[in-house]
Amino acid sequence: GAAGLDELARDLEAGSVDTLVMVGCNPAYDAPRSMRLEDLIPKAGLSIHLGMHFDETAAVATWHVPESHPLESWSDLRSLDGTASLVQPLIRPFYSTQTMHGLLASLLGTFEGNDYEIVRSTWRSRSADSDFESWWRRTLQDGLIKSSPEPAPELNTPALPALAQAGAKPGLALILRADPCLWDGAYANNAWLQECPKPLTKEVWGNALGIGADDAGKLEVSDGDLLRVASETASITVPVRIEDDHAPGTLSLSLGYGRVRGGTLGSGIGVNGFSLIAEEGQRVVSVAAVKTGQKRPITSTQEQFELDGDPADIYPAMKLGHFAQDEPPAPKRPVPTLLPAHDYAKAAARWAMVIDNGACIGCNACVVACQVENNVPVIGPEEIARHRDMHWLRIDRYEIGEGDETATGFQPVPCMHCEAAPCEPVCPVGASVHDSEGLNVQVYNRCIGTRFCEANCPYKVRRFNFFGYADDQPYGDLGKDIVRAHNNPNVTVRARGVMEKCTYCVQRISGARRAAEKANRPLGDGDVVTACQSACPTRAIAFGNLNAPESVVAGLRREPQHYTLLDHLDTKPRTTYLAKVRNPNPLLDKVPG
Repeated sequence: GAAGLDELARDLEAGSVDTLVMVGCNPAYDAPRSMRLEDLIPKAGLSIHLGMHFDETAAVATWHVPESHPLESWSDLRSLDGTASLVQPLIRPFYSTQTMHGLLASLLGTFEGNDYEIVRSTWRSRSADSDFESWWRRTLQDGLIKSSPEPAPELNTPALPALAQAGAKPGLALILRADPCLWDGAYANNAWLQECPKPLTKEVWGNALGIGADDAGKLEVSDGDLLRVASETASITVPVRIEDDHAPGTLSLSLGYGRVRGGTLGSGIGVNGFSLIAEEGQRVVSVAAVKTGQKRPITSTQEQFELDGDPADIYPAMKLGHFAQDEPPAPKRPVPTLLPAHDYAKAAARWAMVIDNGACIGCNACVVACQVENNVPVIGPEEIARHRDMHWLRIDRYEIGEGDETATGFQPVPCMHCEAAPCEPVCPVGASVHDSEGLNVQVYNRCIGTRFCEANCPYKVRRFNFFGYADDQPYGDLGKDIVRAHNNPNVTVRARGVMEKCTYCVQRISGARRAAEKANRPLGDGDVVTACQSACPTRAIAFGNLNAPESVVAGLRREPQHYTLLDHLDTKPRTTYLAKVRNPNPLLDKVPG
């Protein structure tokens, strides 16, 4: 039966492990430090590590076998309900790597060949069809293996961690949690994820110790002050970040940092919270914290793009009873403009986006999807510290409500694609212009880098290439030519000295239009899906043609909670919002405690 890491550690210590095979794991880094697995793994007669990176465990193993990427491999999967499906590779392997199937076949002495042959042989014995080749091709096309369900696996019952009684141990309770970007450190070498702002704190390129204001006052520390945090197993020195809503008597820290063999980018960033863990699965640790008197700035994007105006107007939050008042909106007075009038209702399409703030959970999936789709460069912590963020899309965080009804709200902010765009009249070379369908486009080869458009944008959504981030970006290509293949060939790579911003994924609009022309049909609602829209797990983003009255975005614009960001400027943005609607239960106020 399955056993825990503690039993493995005892067997290694006793010298009773002849062969140790480690697949897709890194126990030398993330196992409890008290087990000393980094010292015990070499005691095995033969230790083999299969992984995509030469990490901390690979360094102490006898052999490290480079693993094929999942996108390069054949495999099969079974869902929770028992249905099986085949996994097809998207690309051929770049290097001479090995899959888990191939490694296990070699160790078992079956030598079935490559992963393709191994998967085929598995299902050849299970297929009831006499013509296996026809069954195989049909199954690849369908995606699912029909009549394959097996009993659903039995999962362990979720349980809360065992917490020590209050006052049982002196000190503070440190809550260790998986990082929302790097998870357990497996993605530490991914520059996109290192530079992705964390949902609540907006931190990038590192982790910090969360602490409440009361506890920070007792320790006499402020943001960026270094604390020495010690548990029974080790001590770390980490900068603090004061959070208003942090529970008193507790500290919090993201795992996944402090790697010593995390790759070209992942090594030496942040501190390792795993070193404070004494037992497997432990995520609450009693620690003592001492001020060191030193400081280390926290790299964050939280203060970079604050909009001018009343937060209640920028991020309105309504209660359900508001809609019963049935108050007609006050007529809006026209604002003088230098731009010529244009009737986009006659255009072939009038692209627009509606974002539901009530559905947004601030996960930043849209931010990374936009970066991947549009070749947005990674610029590194030094440039981020200079407030030179390059993300075309950001998630603003707001505290809404008062007193006990305070809640957190999230608002994605891409380019508004204003029909009366303030960025256009100030551009001396006509680099910021409108196309025939009203999209606010940026002509890169005209831009001379005056940054007038950025200064005139009230939404702060334009980004400037201060350096040739795409030409020689140490954080983006890792110094290897092969990694440059991640660029989207349908999107240009911008040079130094030009302004860039959200384009509504104009390359996807163009692709959908060509596909519709080939099929001799008009563009339909839902034919164009932007990168941010496709990645949103809560479907908070809708995109479509406003000139089609039955489109989703046209319907959302008729909702009573629909509003325009900074509406008093009369920029006529194509990107608009649905206000967050709250319906607190009054009975909850009567619940004791």
